[in-house]
Amino acid sequence: MYVAFGNKIVDSTEIKEKIEANTEMKIIKDMTKGSKREDIIAYNISIDLDVLNDEIKDTCNLDDLTEDELFEEYVALGEELAIEIEDYLPEEAIIEIRTYKWEPSDNDIKLVVAIAHDELGEVKLRDIIKRLLTQVN
Repeated sequence: MYVAFGNKIVDSTEIKEKIEANTEMKIIKDMTKGSKREDIIAYNISIDLDVLNDEIKDTCNLDDLTEDELFEEYVALGEELAIEIEDYLPEEAIIEIRTYKWEPSDNDIKLVVAIAHDELGEVKLRDIIKRLLTQVN
């Protein structure tokens, strides 16, 4: 889908392909149309737990963590890794990321990412991501 991005037009499909080709993230769904805005790019993404576990093993023993502690680690690390998306966005982009689910059956965590031109502002982008979170299961 084409999105107004400042004074340019950006293709969300092109950005999706760059993200999947260059990161450990898998795009589950392009939520750009679901944002109901012409200036937002949004994705529902997943990150494999094996990727996260490899990172966590560097700092602590997975067996020593409770389920709650492990979930907190997954959320923090997943959102930290998702920041890599910025490398594949236009320079004036701002990004908001929220983890919403740990899915052991799929062996991943799921996140929602919203991307906008910096003119929109971070406060407005936070409001938009809250709305997007209501659209995911």
